[in-house]
Amino acid sequence: MAIDLKTNQGALLAAFNDVLSDSDTDWAVFCYDKTSNTLKVQETGEDGVDEMVDELSGSKAQYAVLRVKDPNHGLFKFVQINWMGEALPSSKKGVVQRHITDVERFFKGCHIRINARSEEDVIEKDILDKVAKSSGANFSVHKEKKKDYGPIEAVGARYEKTVAASEIDLKKRDAYWQQTEVEAKQRQAEDEARKKEELVKADQERREREAAENKRREEASRAKDAMLQRRKQAEREAEEQEKAATRDQWRRRQEAEAEESAEAQREAESTKRQRWEQERERISKAKPSFDAGQQAAQEEERRLEKEQQWEEERQRIAAAKISRPPQQYEDEEDEPPADPEPEPEADPEPEPEPEPEPEPEPEAEPAQEDDTYAVAEAQETVEEDDTYAVAESQETVKPDGEGKRARALYDYDAADDTEISFLPDDIITDVDEIDEGWWQGYNPDGKHGMFPSNYVELID
Repeated sequence: MAIDLKTNQGALLAAFNDVLSDSDTDWAVFCYDKTSNTLKVQETGEDGVDEMVDELSGSKAQYAVLRVKDPNHGLFKFVQINWMGEALPSSKKGVVQRHITDVERFFKGCHIRINARSEEDVIEKDILDKVAKSSGANFSVHKEKKKDYGPIEAVGARYEKTVAASEIDLKKRDAYWQQTEVEAKQRQAEDEARKKEELVKADQERREREAAENKRREEASRAKDAMLQRRKQAEREAEEQEKAATRDQWRRRQEAEAEESAEAQREAESTKRQRWEQERERISKAKPSFDAGQQAAQEEERRLEKEQQWEEERQRIAAAKISRPPQQYEDEEDEPPADPEPEPEADPEPEPEPEPEPEPEPEAEPAQEDDTYAVAEAQETVEEDDTYAVAESQETVKPDGEGKRARALYDYDAADDTEISFLPDDIITDVDEIDEGWWQGYNPDGKHGMFPSNYVELID
């Protein structure tokens, strides 16, 4: 992207003009605004190069304008420094390199431009030397002195012919070449010996380097293995701790569930006992009227049995009288007369025969044993010591669907005969909310009994 010189154009030109003018400001440093390509004024100063160098950063791209005096003639010269620190990323350097031309066109009037990367490139003496070399002349009329070149002589030439045979000594030549050959052989032998020595030394160094590298690899491998072992050990310990925590949590949960189950069982037992006490109280209140009705029914039954026996006896006597021949009556005139149709009030004989009368006596047994559920036993014939007889006596005919209905959320198995079993989604009919935790109703099989209320939900 191109450099942005318009956003801060006024401030940039003001700082640059302060350096160009005769003001005390002799340098100004410009930099980029954060990570953008907008150029701004960073700092200005009056104390020359050393103060300016303190503002240059090794990780930034900056531009500086400096005012110095030309050593040749004492006039002011203006130097532009394009600074790219050594720590500046390569990608940023490429962008800044394209911006330099635009900055040079913007800061017109500089006599010399220097590209710098470190403080060694902006030493004051070197800058002054470059300014002096860039001047139109490297001398001053005020400093030059007259030089003495001596007397001027006539220009001439002197030539002498040489004789090669007289100047060359053959023996010295042969000795020279022999000596040169010997030295060449010595140098060759020395070179070969040096090469062999270098090869041996290089091989030794290579072996030492390989041994050191192998040792370093072994140490690194052992360190890595030790680290892996420590990590595995830490993982195993963490896993064991997690398992132990899970076991403890599961054990606490099981204990809590067992305690809750025991509490629910105790509440259920308490509810059952309360229900049984209520049933016992109701039965005890209804027992006298039931006993009276039962006694009347038994007396009526005995009376009907007696009448039936008397009727059978009359029919038997009448049949015997009809089948007997006439002469038999004459022979038996002296015998006591036998009335074929005795009156029921004067006939004492049929009374001893009905011996089944003692059978109704078991009705006194429930009173002697104080059976709480005597009514249920009487309705379902004789059933000895049935603790849940009341509940069984209620298992009669399934109702026609009247009353509340509930849908089973979970499966439930009856703990005894007073409860009912059901499966999820079964419909419980004729629901009676007898207690906060226990209800009564009919399951799909037509059985009536109690069940926990939190296992179902009402649908009516």
